[in-house]
Amino acid sequence: MIRPKYTTALPLILAIAALLPSCASLDLEPPELTLVNLEPTEATLFETTLLVKLRIANPNPEPLTFEGASFKLTLEGHKVGRGLTSESVTVDRFGTEIIEATFHVSNASLLLRLQQILEAKTVNYGVTGKLYLQQSGQSHKLKVQSEGRLELDPSSFDTVDGP
Repeated sequence: MIRPKYTTALPLILAIAALLPSCASLDLEPPELTLVNLEPTEATLFETTLLVKLRIANPNPEPLTFEGASFKLTLEGHKVGRGLTSESVTVDRFGTEIIEATFHVSNASLLLRLQQILEAKTVNYGVTGKLYLQQSGQSHKLKVQSEGRLELDPSSFDTVDGP
């Protein structure tokens, strides 16, 4: 008995058809990431540990549940540290949530940039990362980023004189 050739392709066609709904459901606008706060928690000769608070904004009409994230911290375009969190968080539709991540910053990388930063009196920073989205029983990575500039010139700050 001779089998028609299309029967050997049928399993492949069914597998592709099964994947299409999960791909279509990932038609999401990327979440927005904002740096909220940095708090040093430990410092050694080679490394500084920071507790970093990040705001995740969900611009989508459905809630998003994340099961962890990884981040990279840059100063003046150079990587100085890495952050991780295993925190599980659901961001409501059109809502925001603050997550905490532990960042480990290389003191050597910071020292190499310190003179340049102090002379410029400003620092450009960036946080890029991947949020691990749980959707339809599957895990997907969503890329996020945040950039900003800090003014380090003390004369640019408002000060209050004491009595």
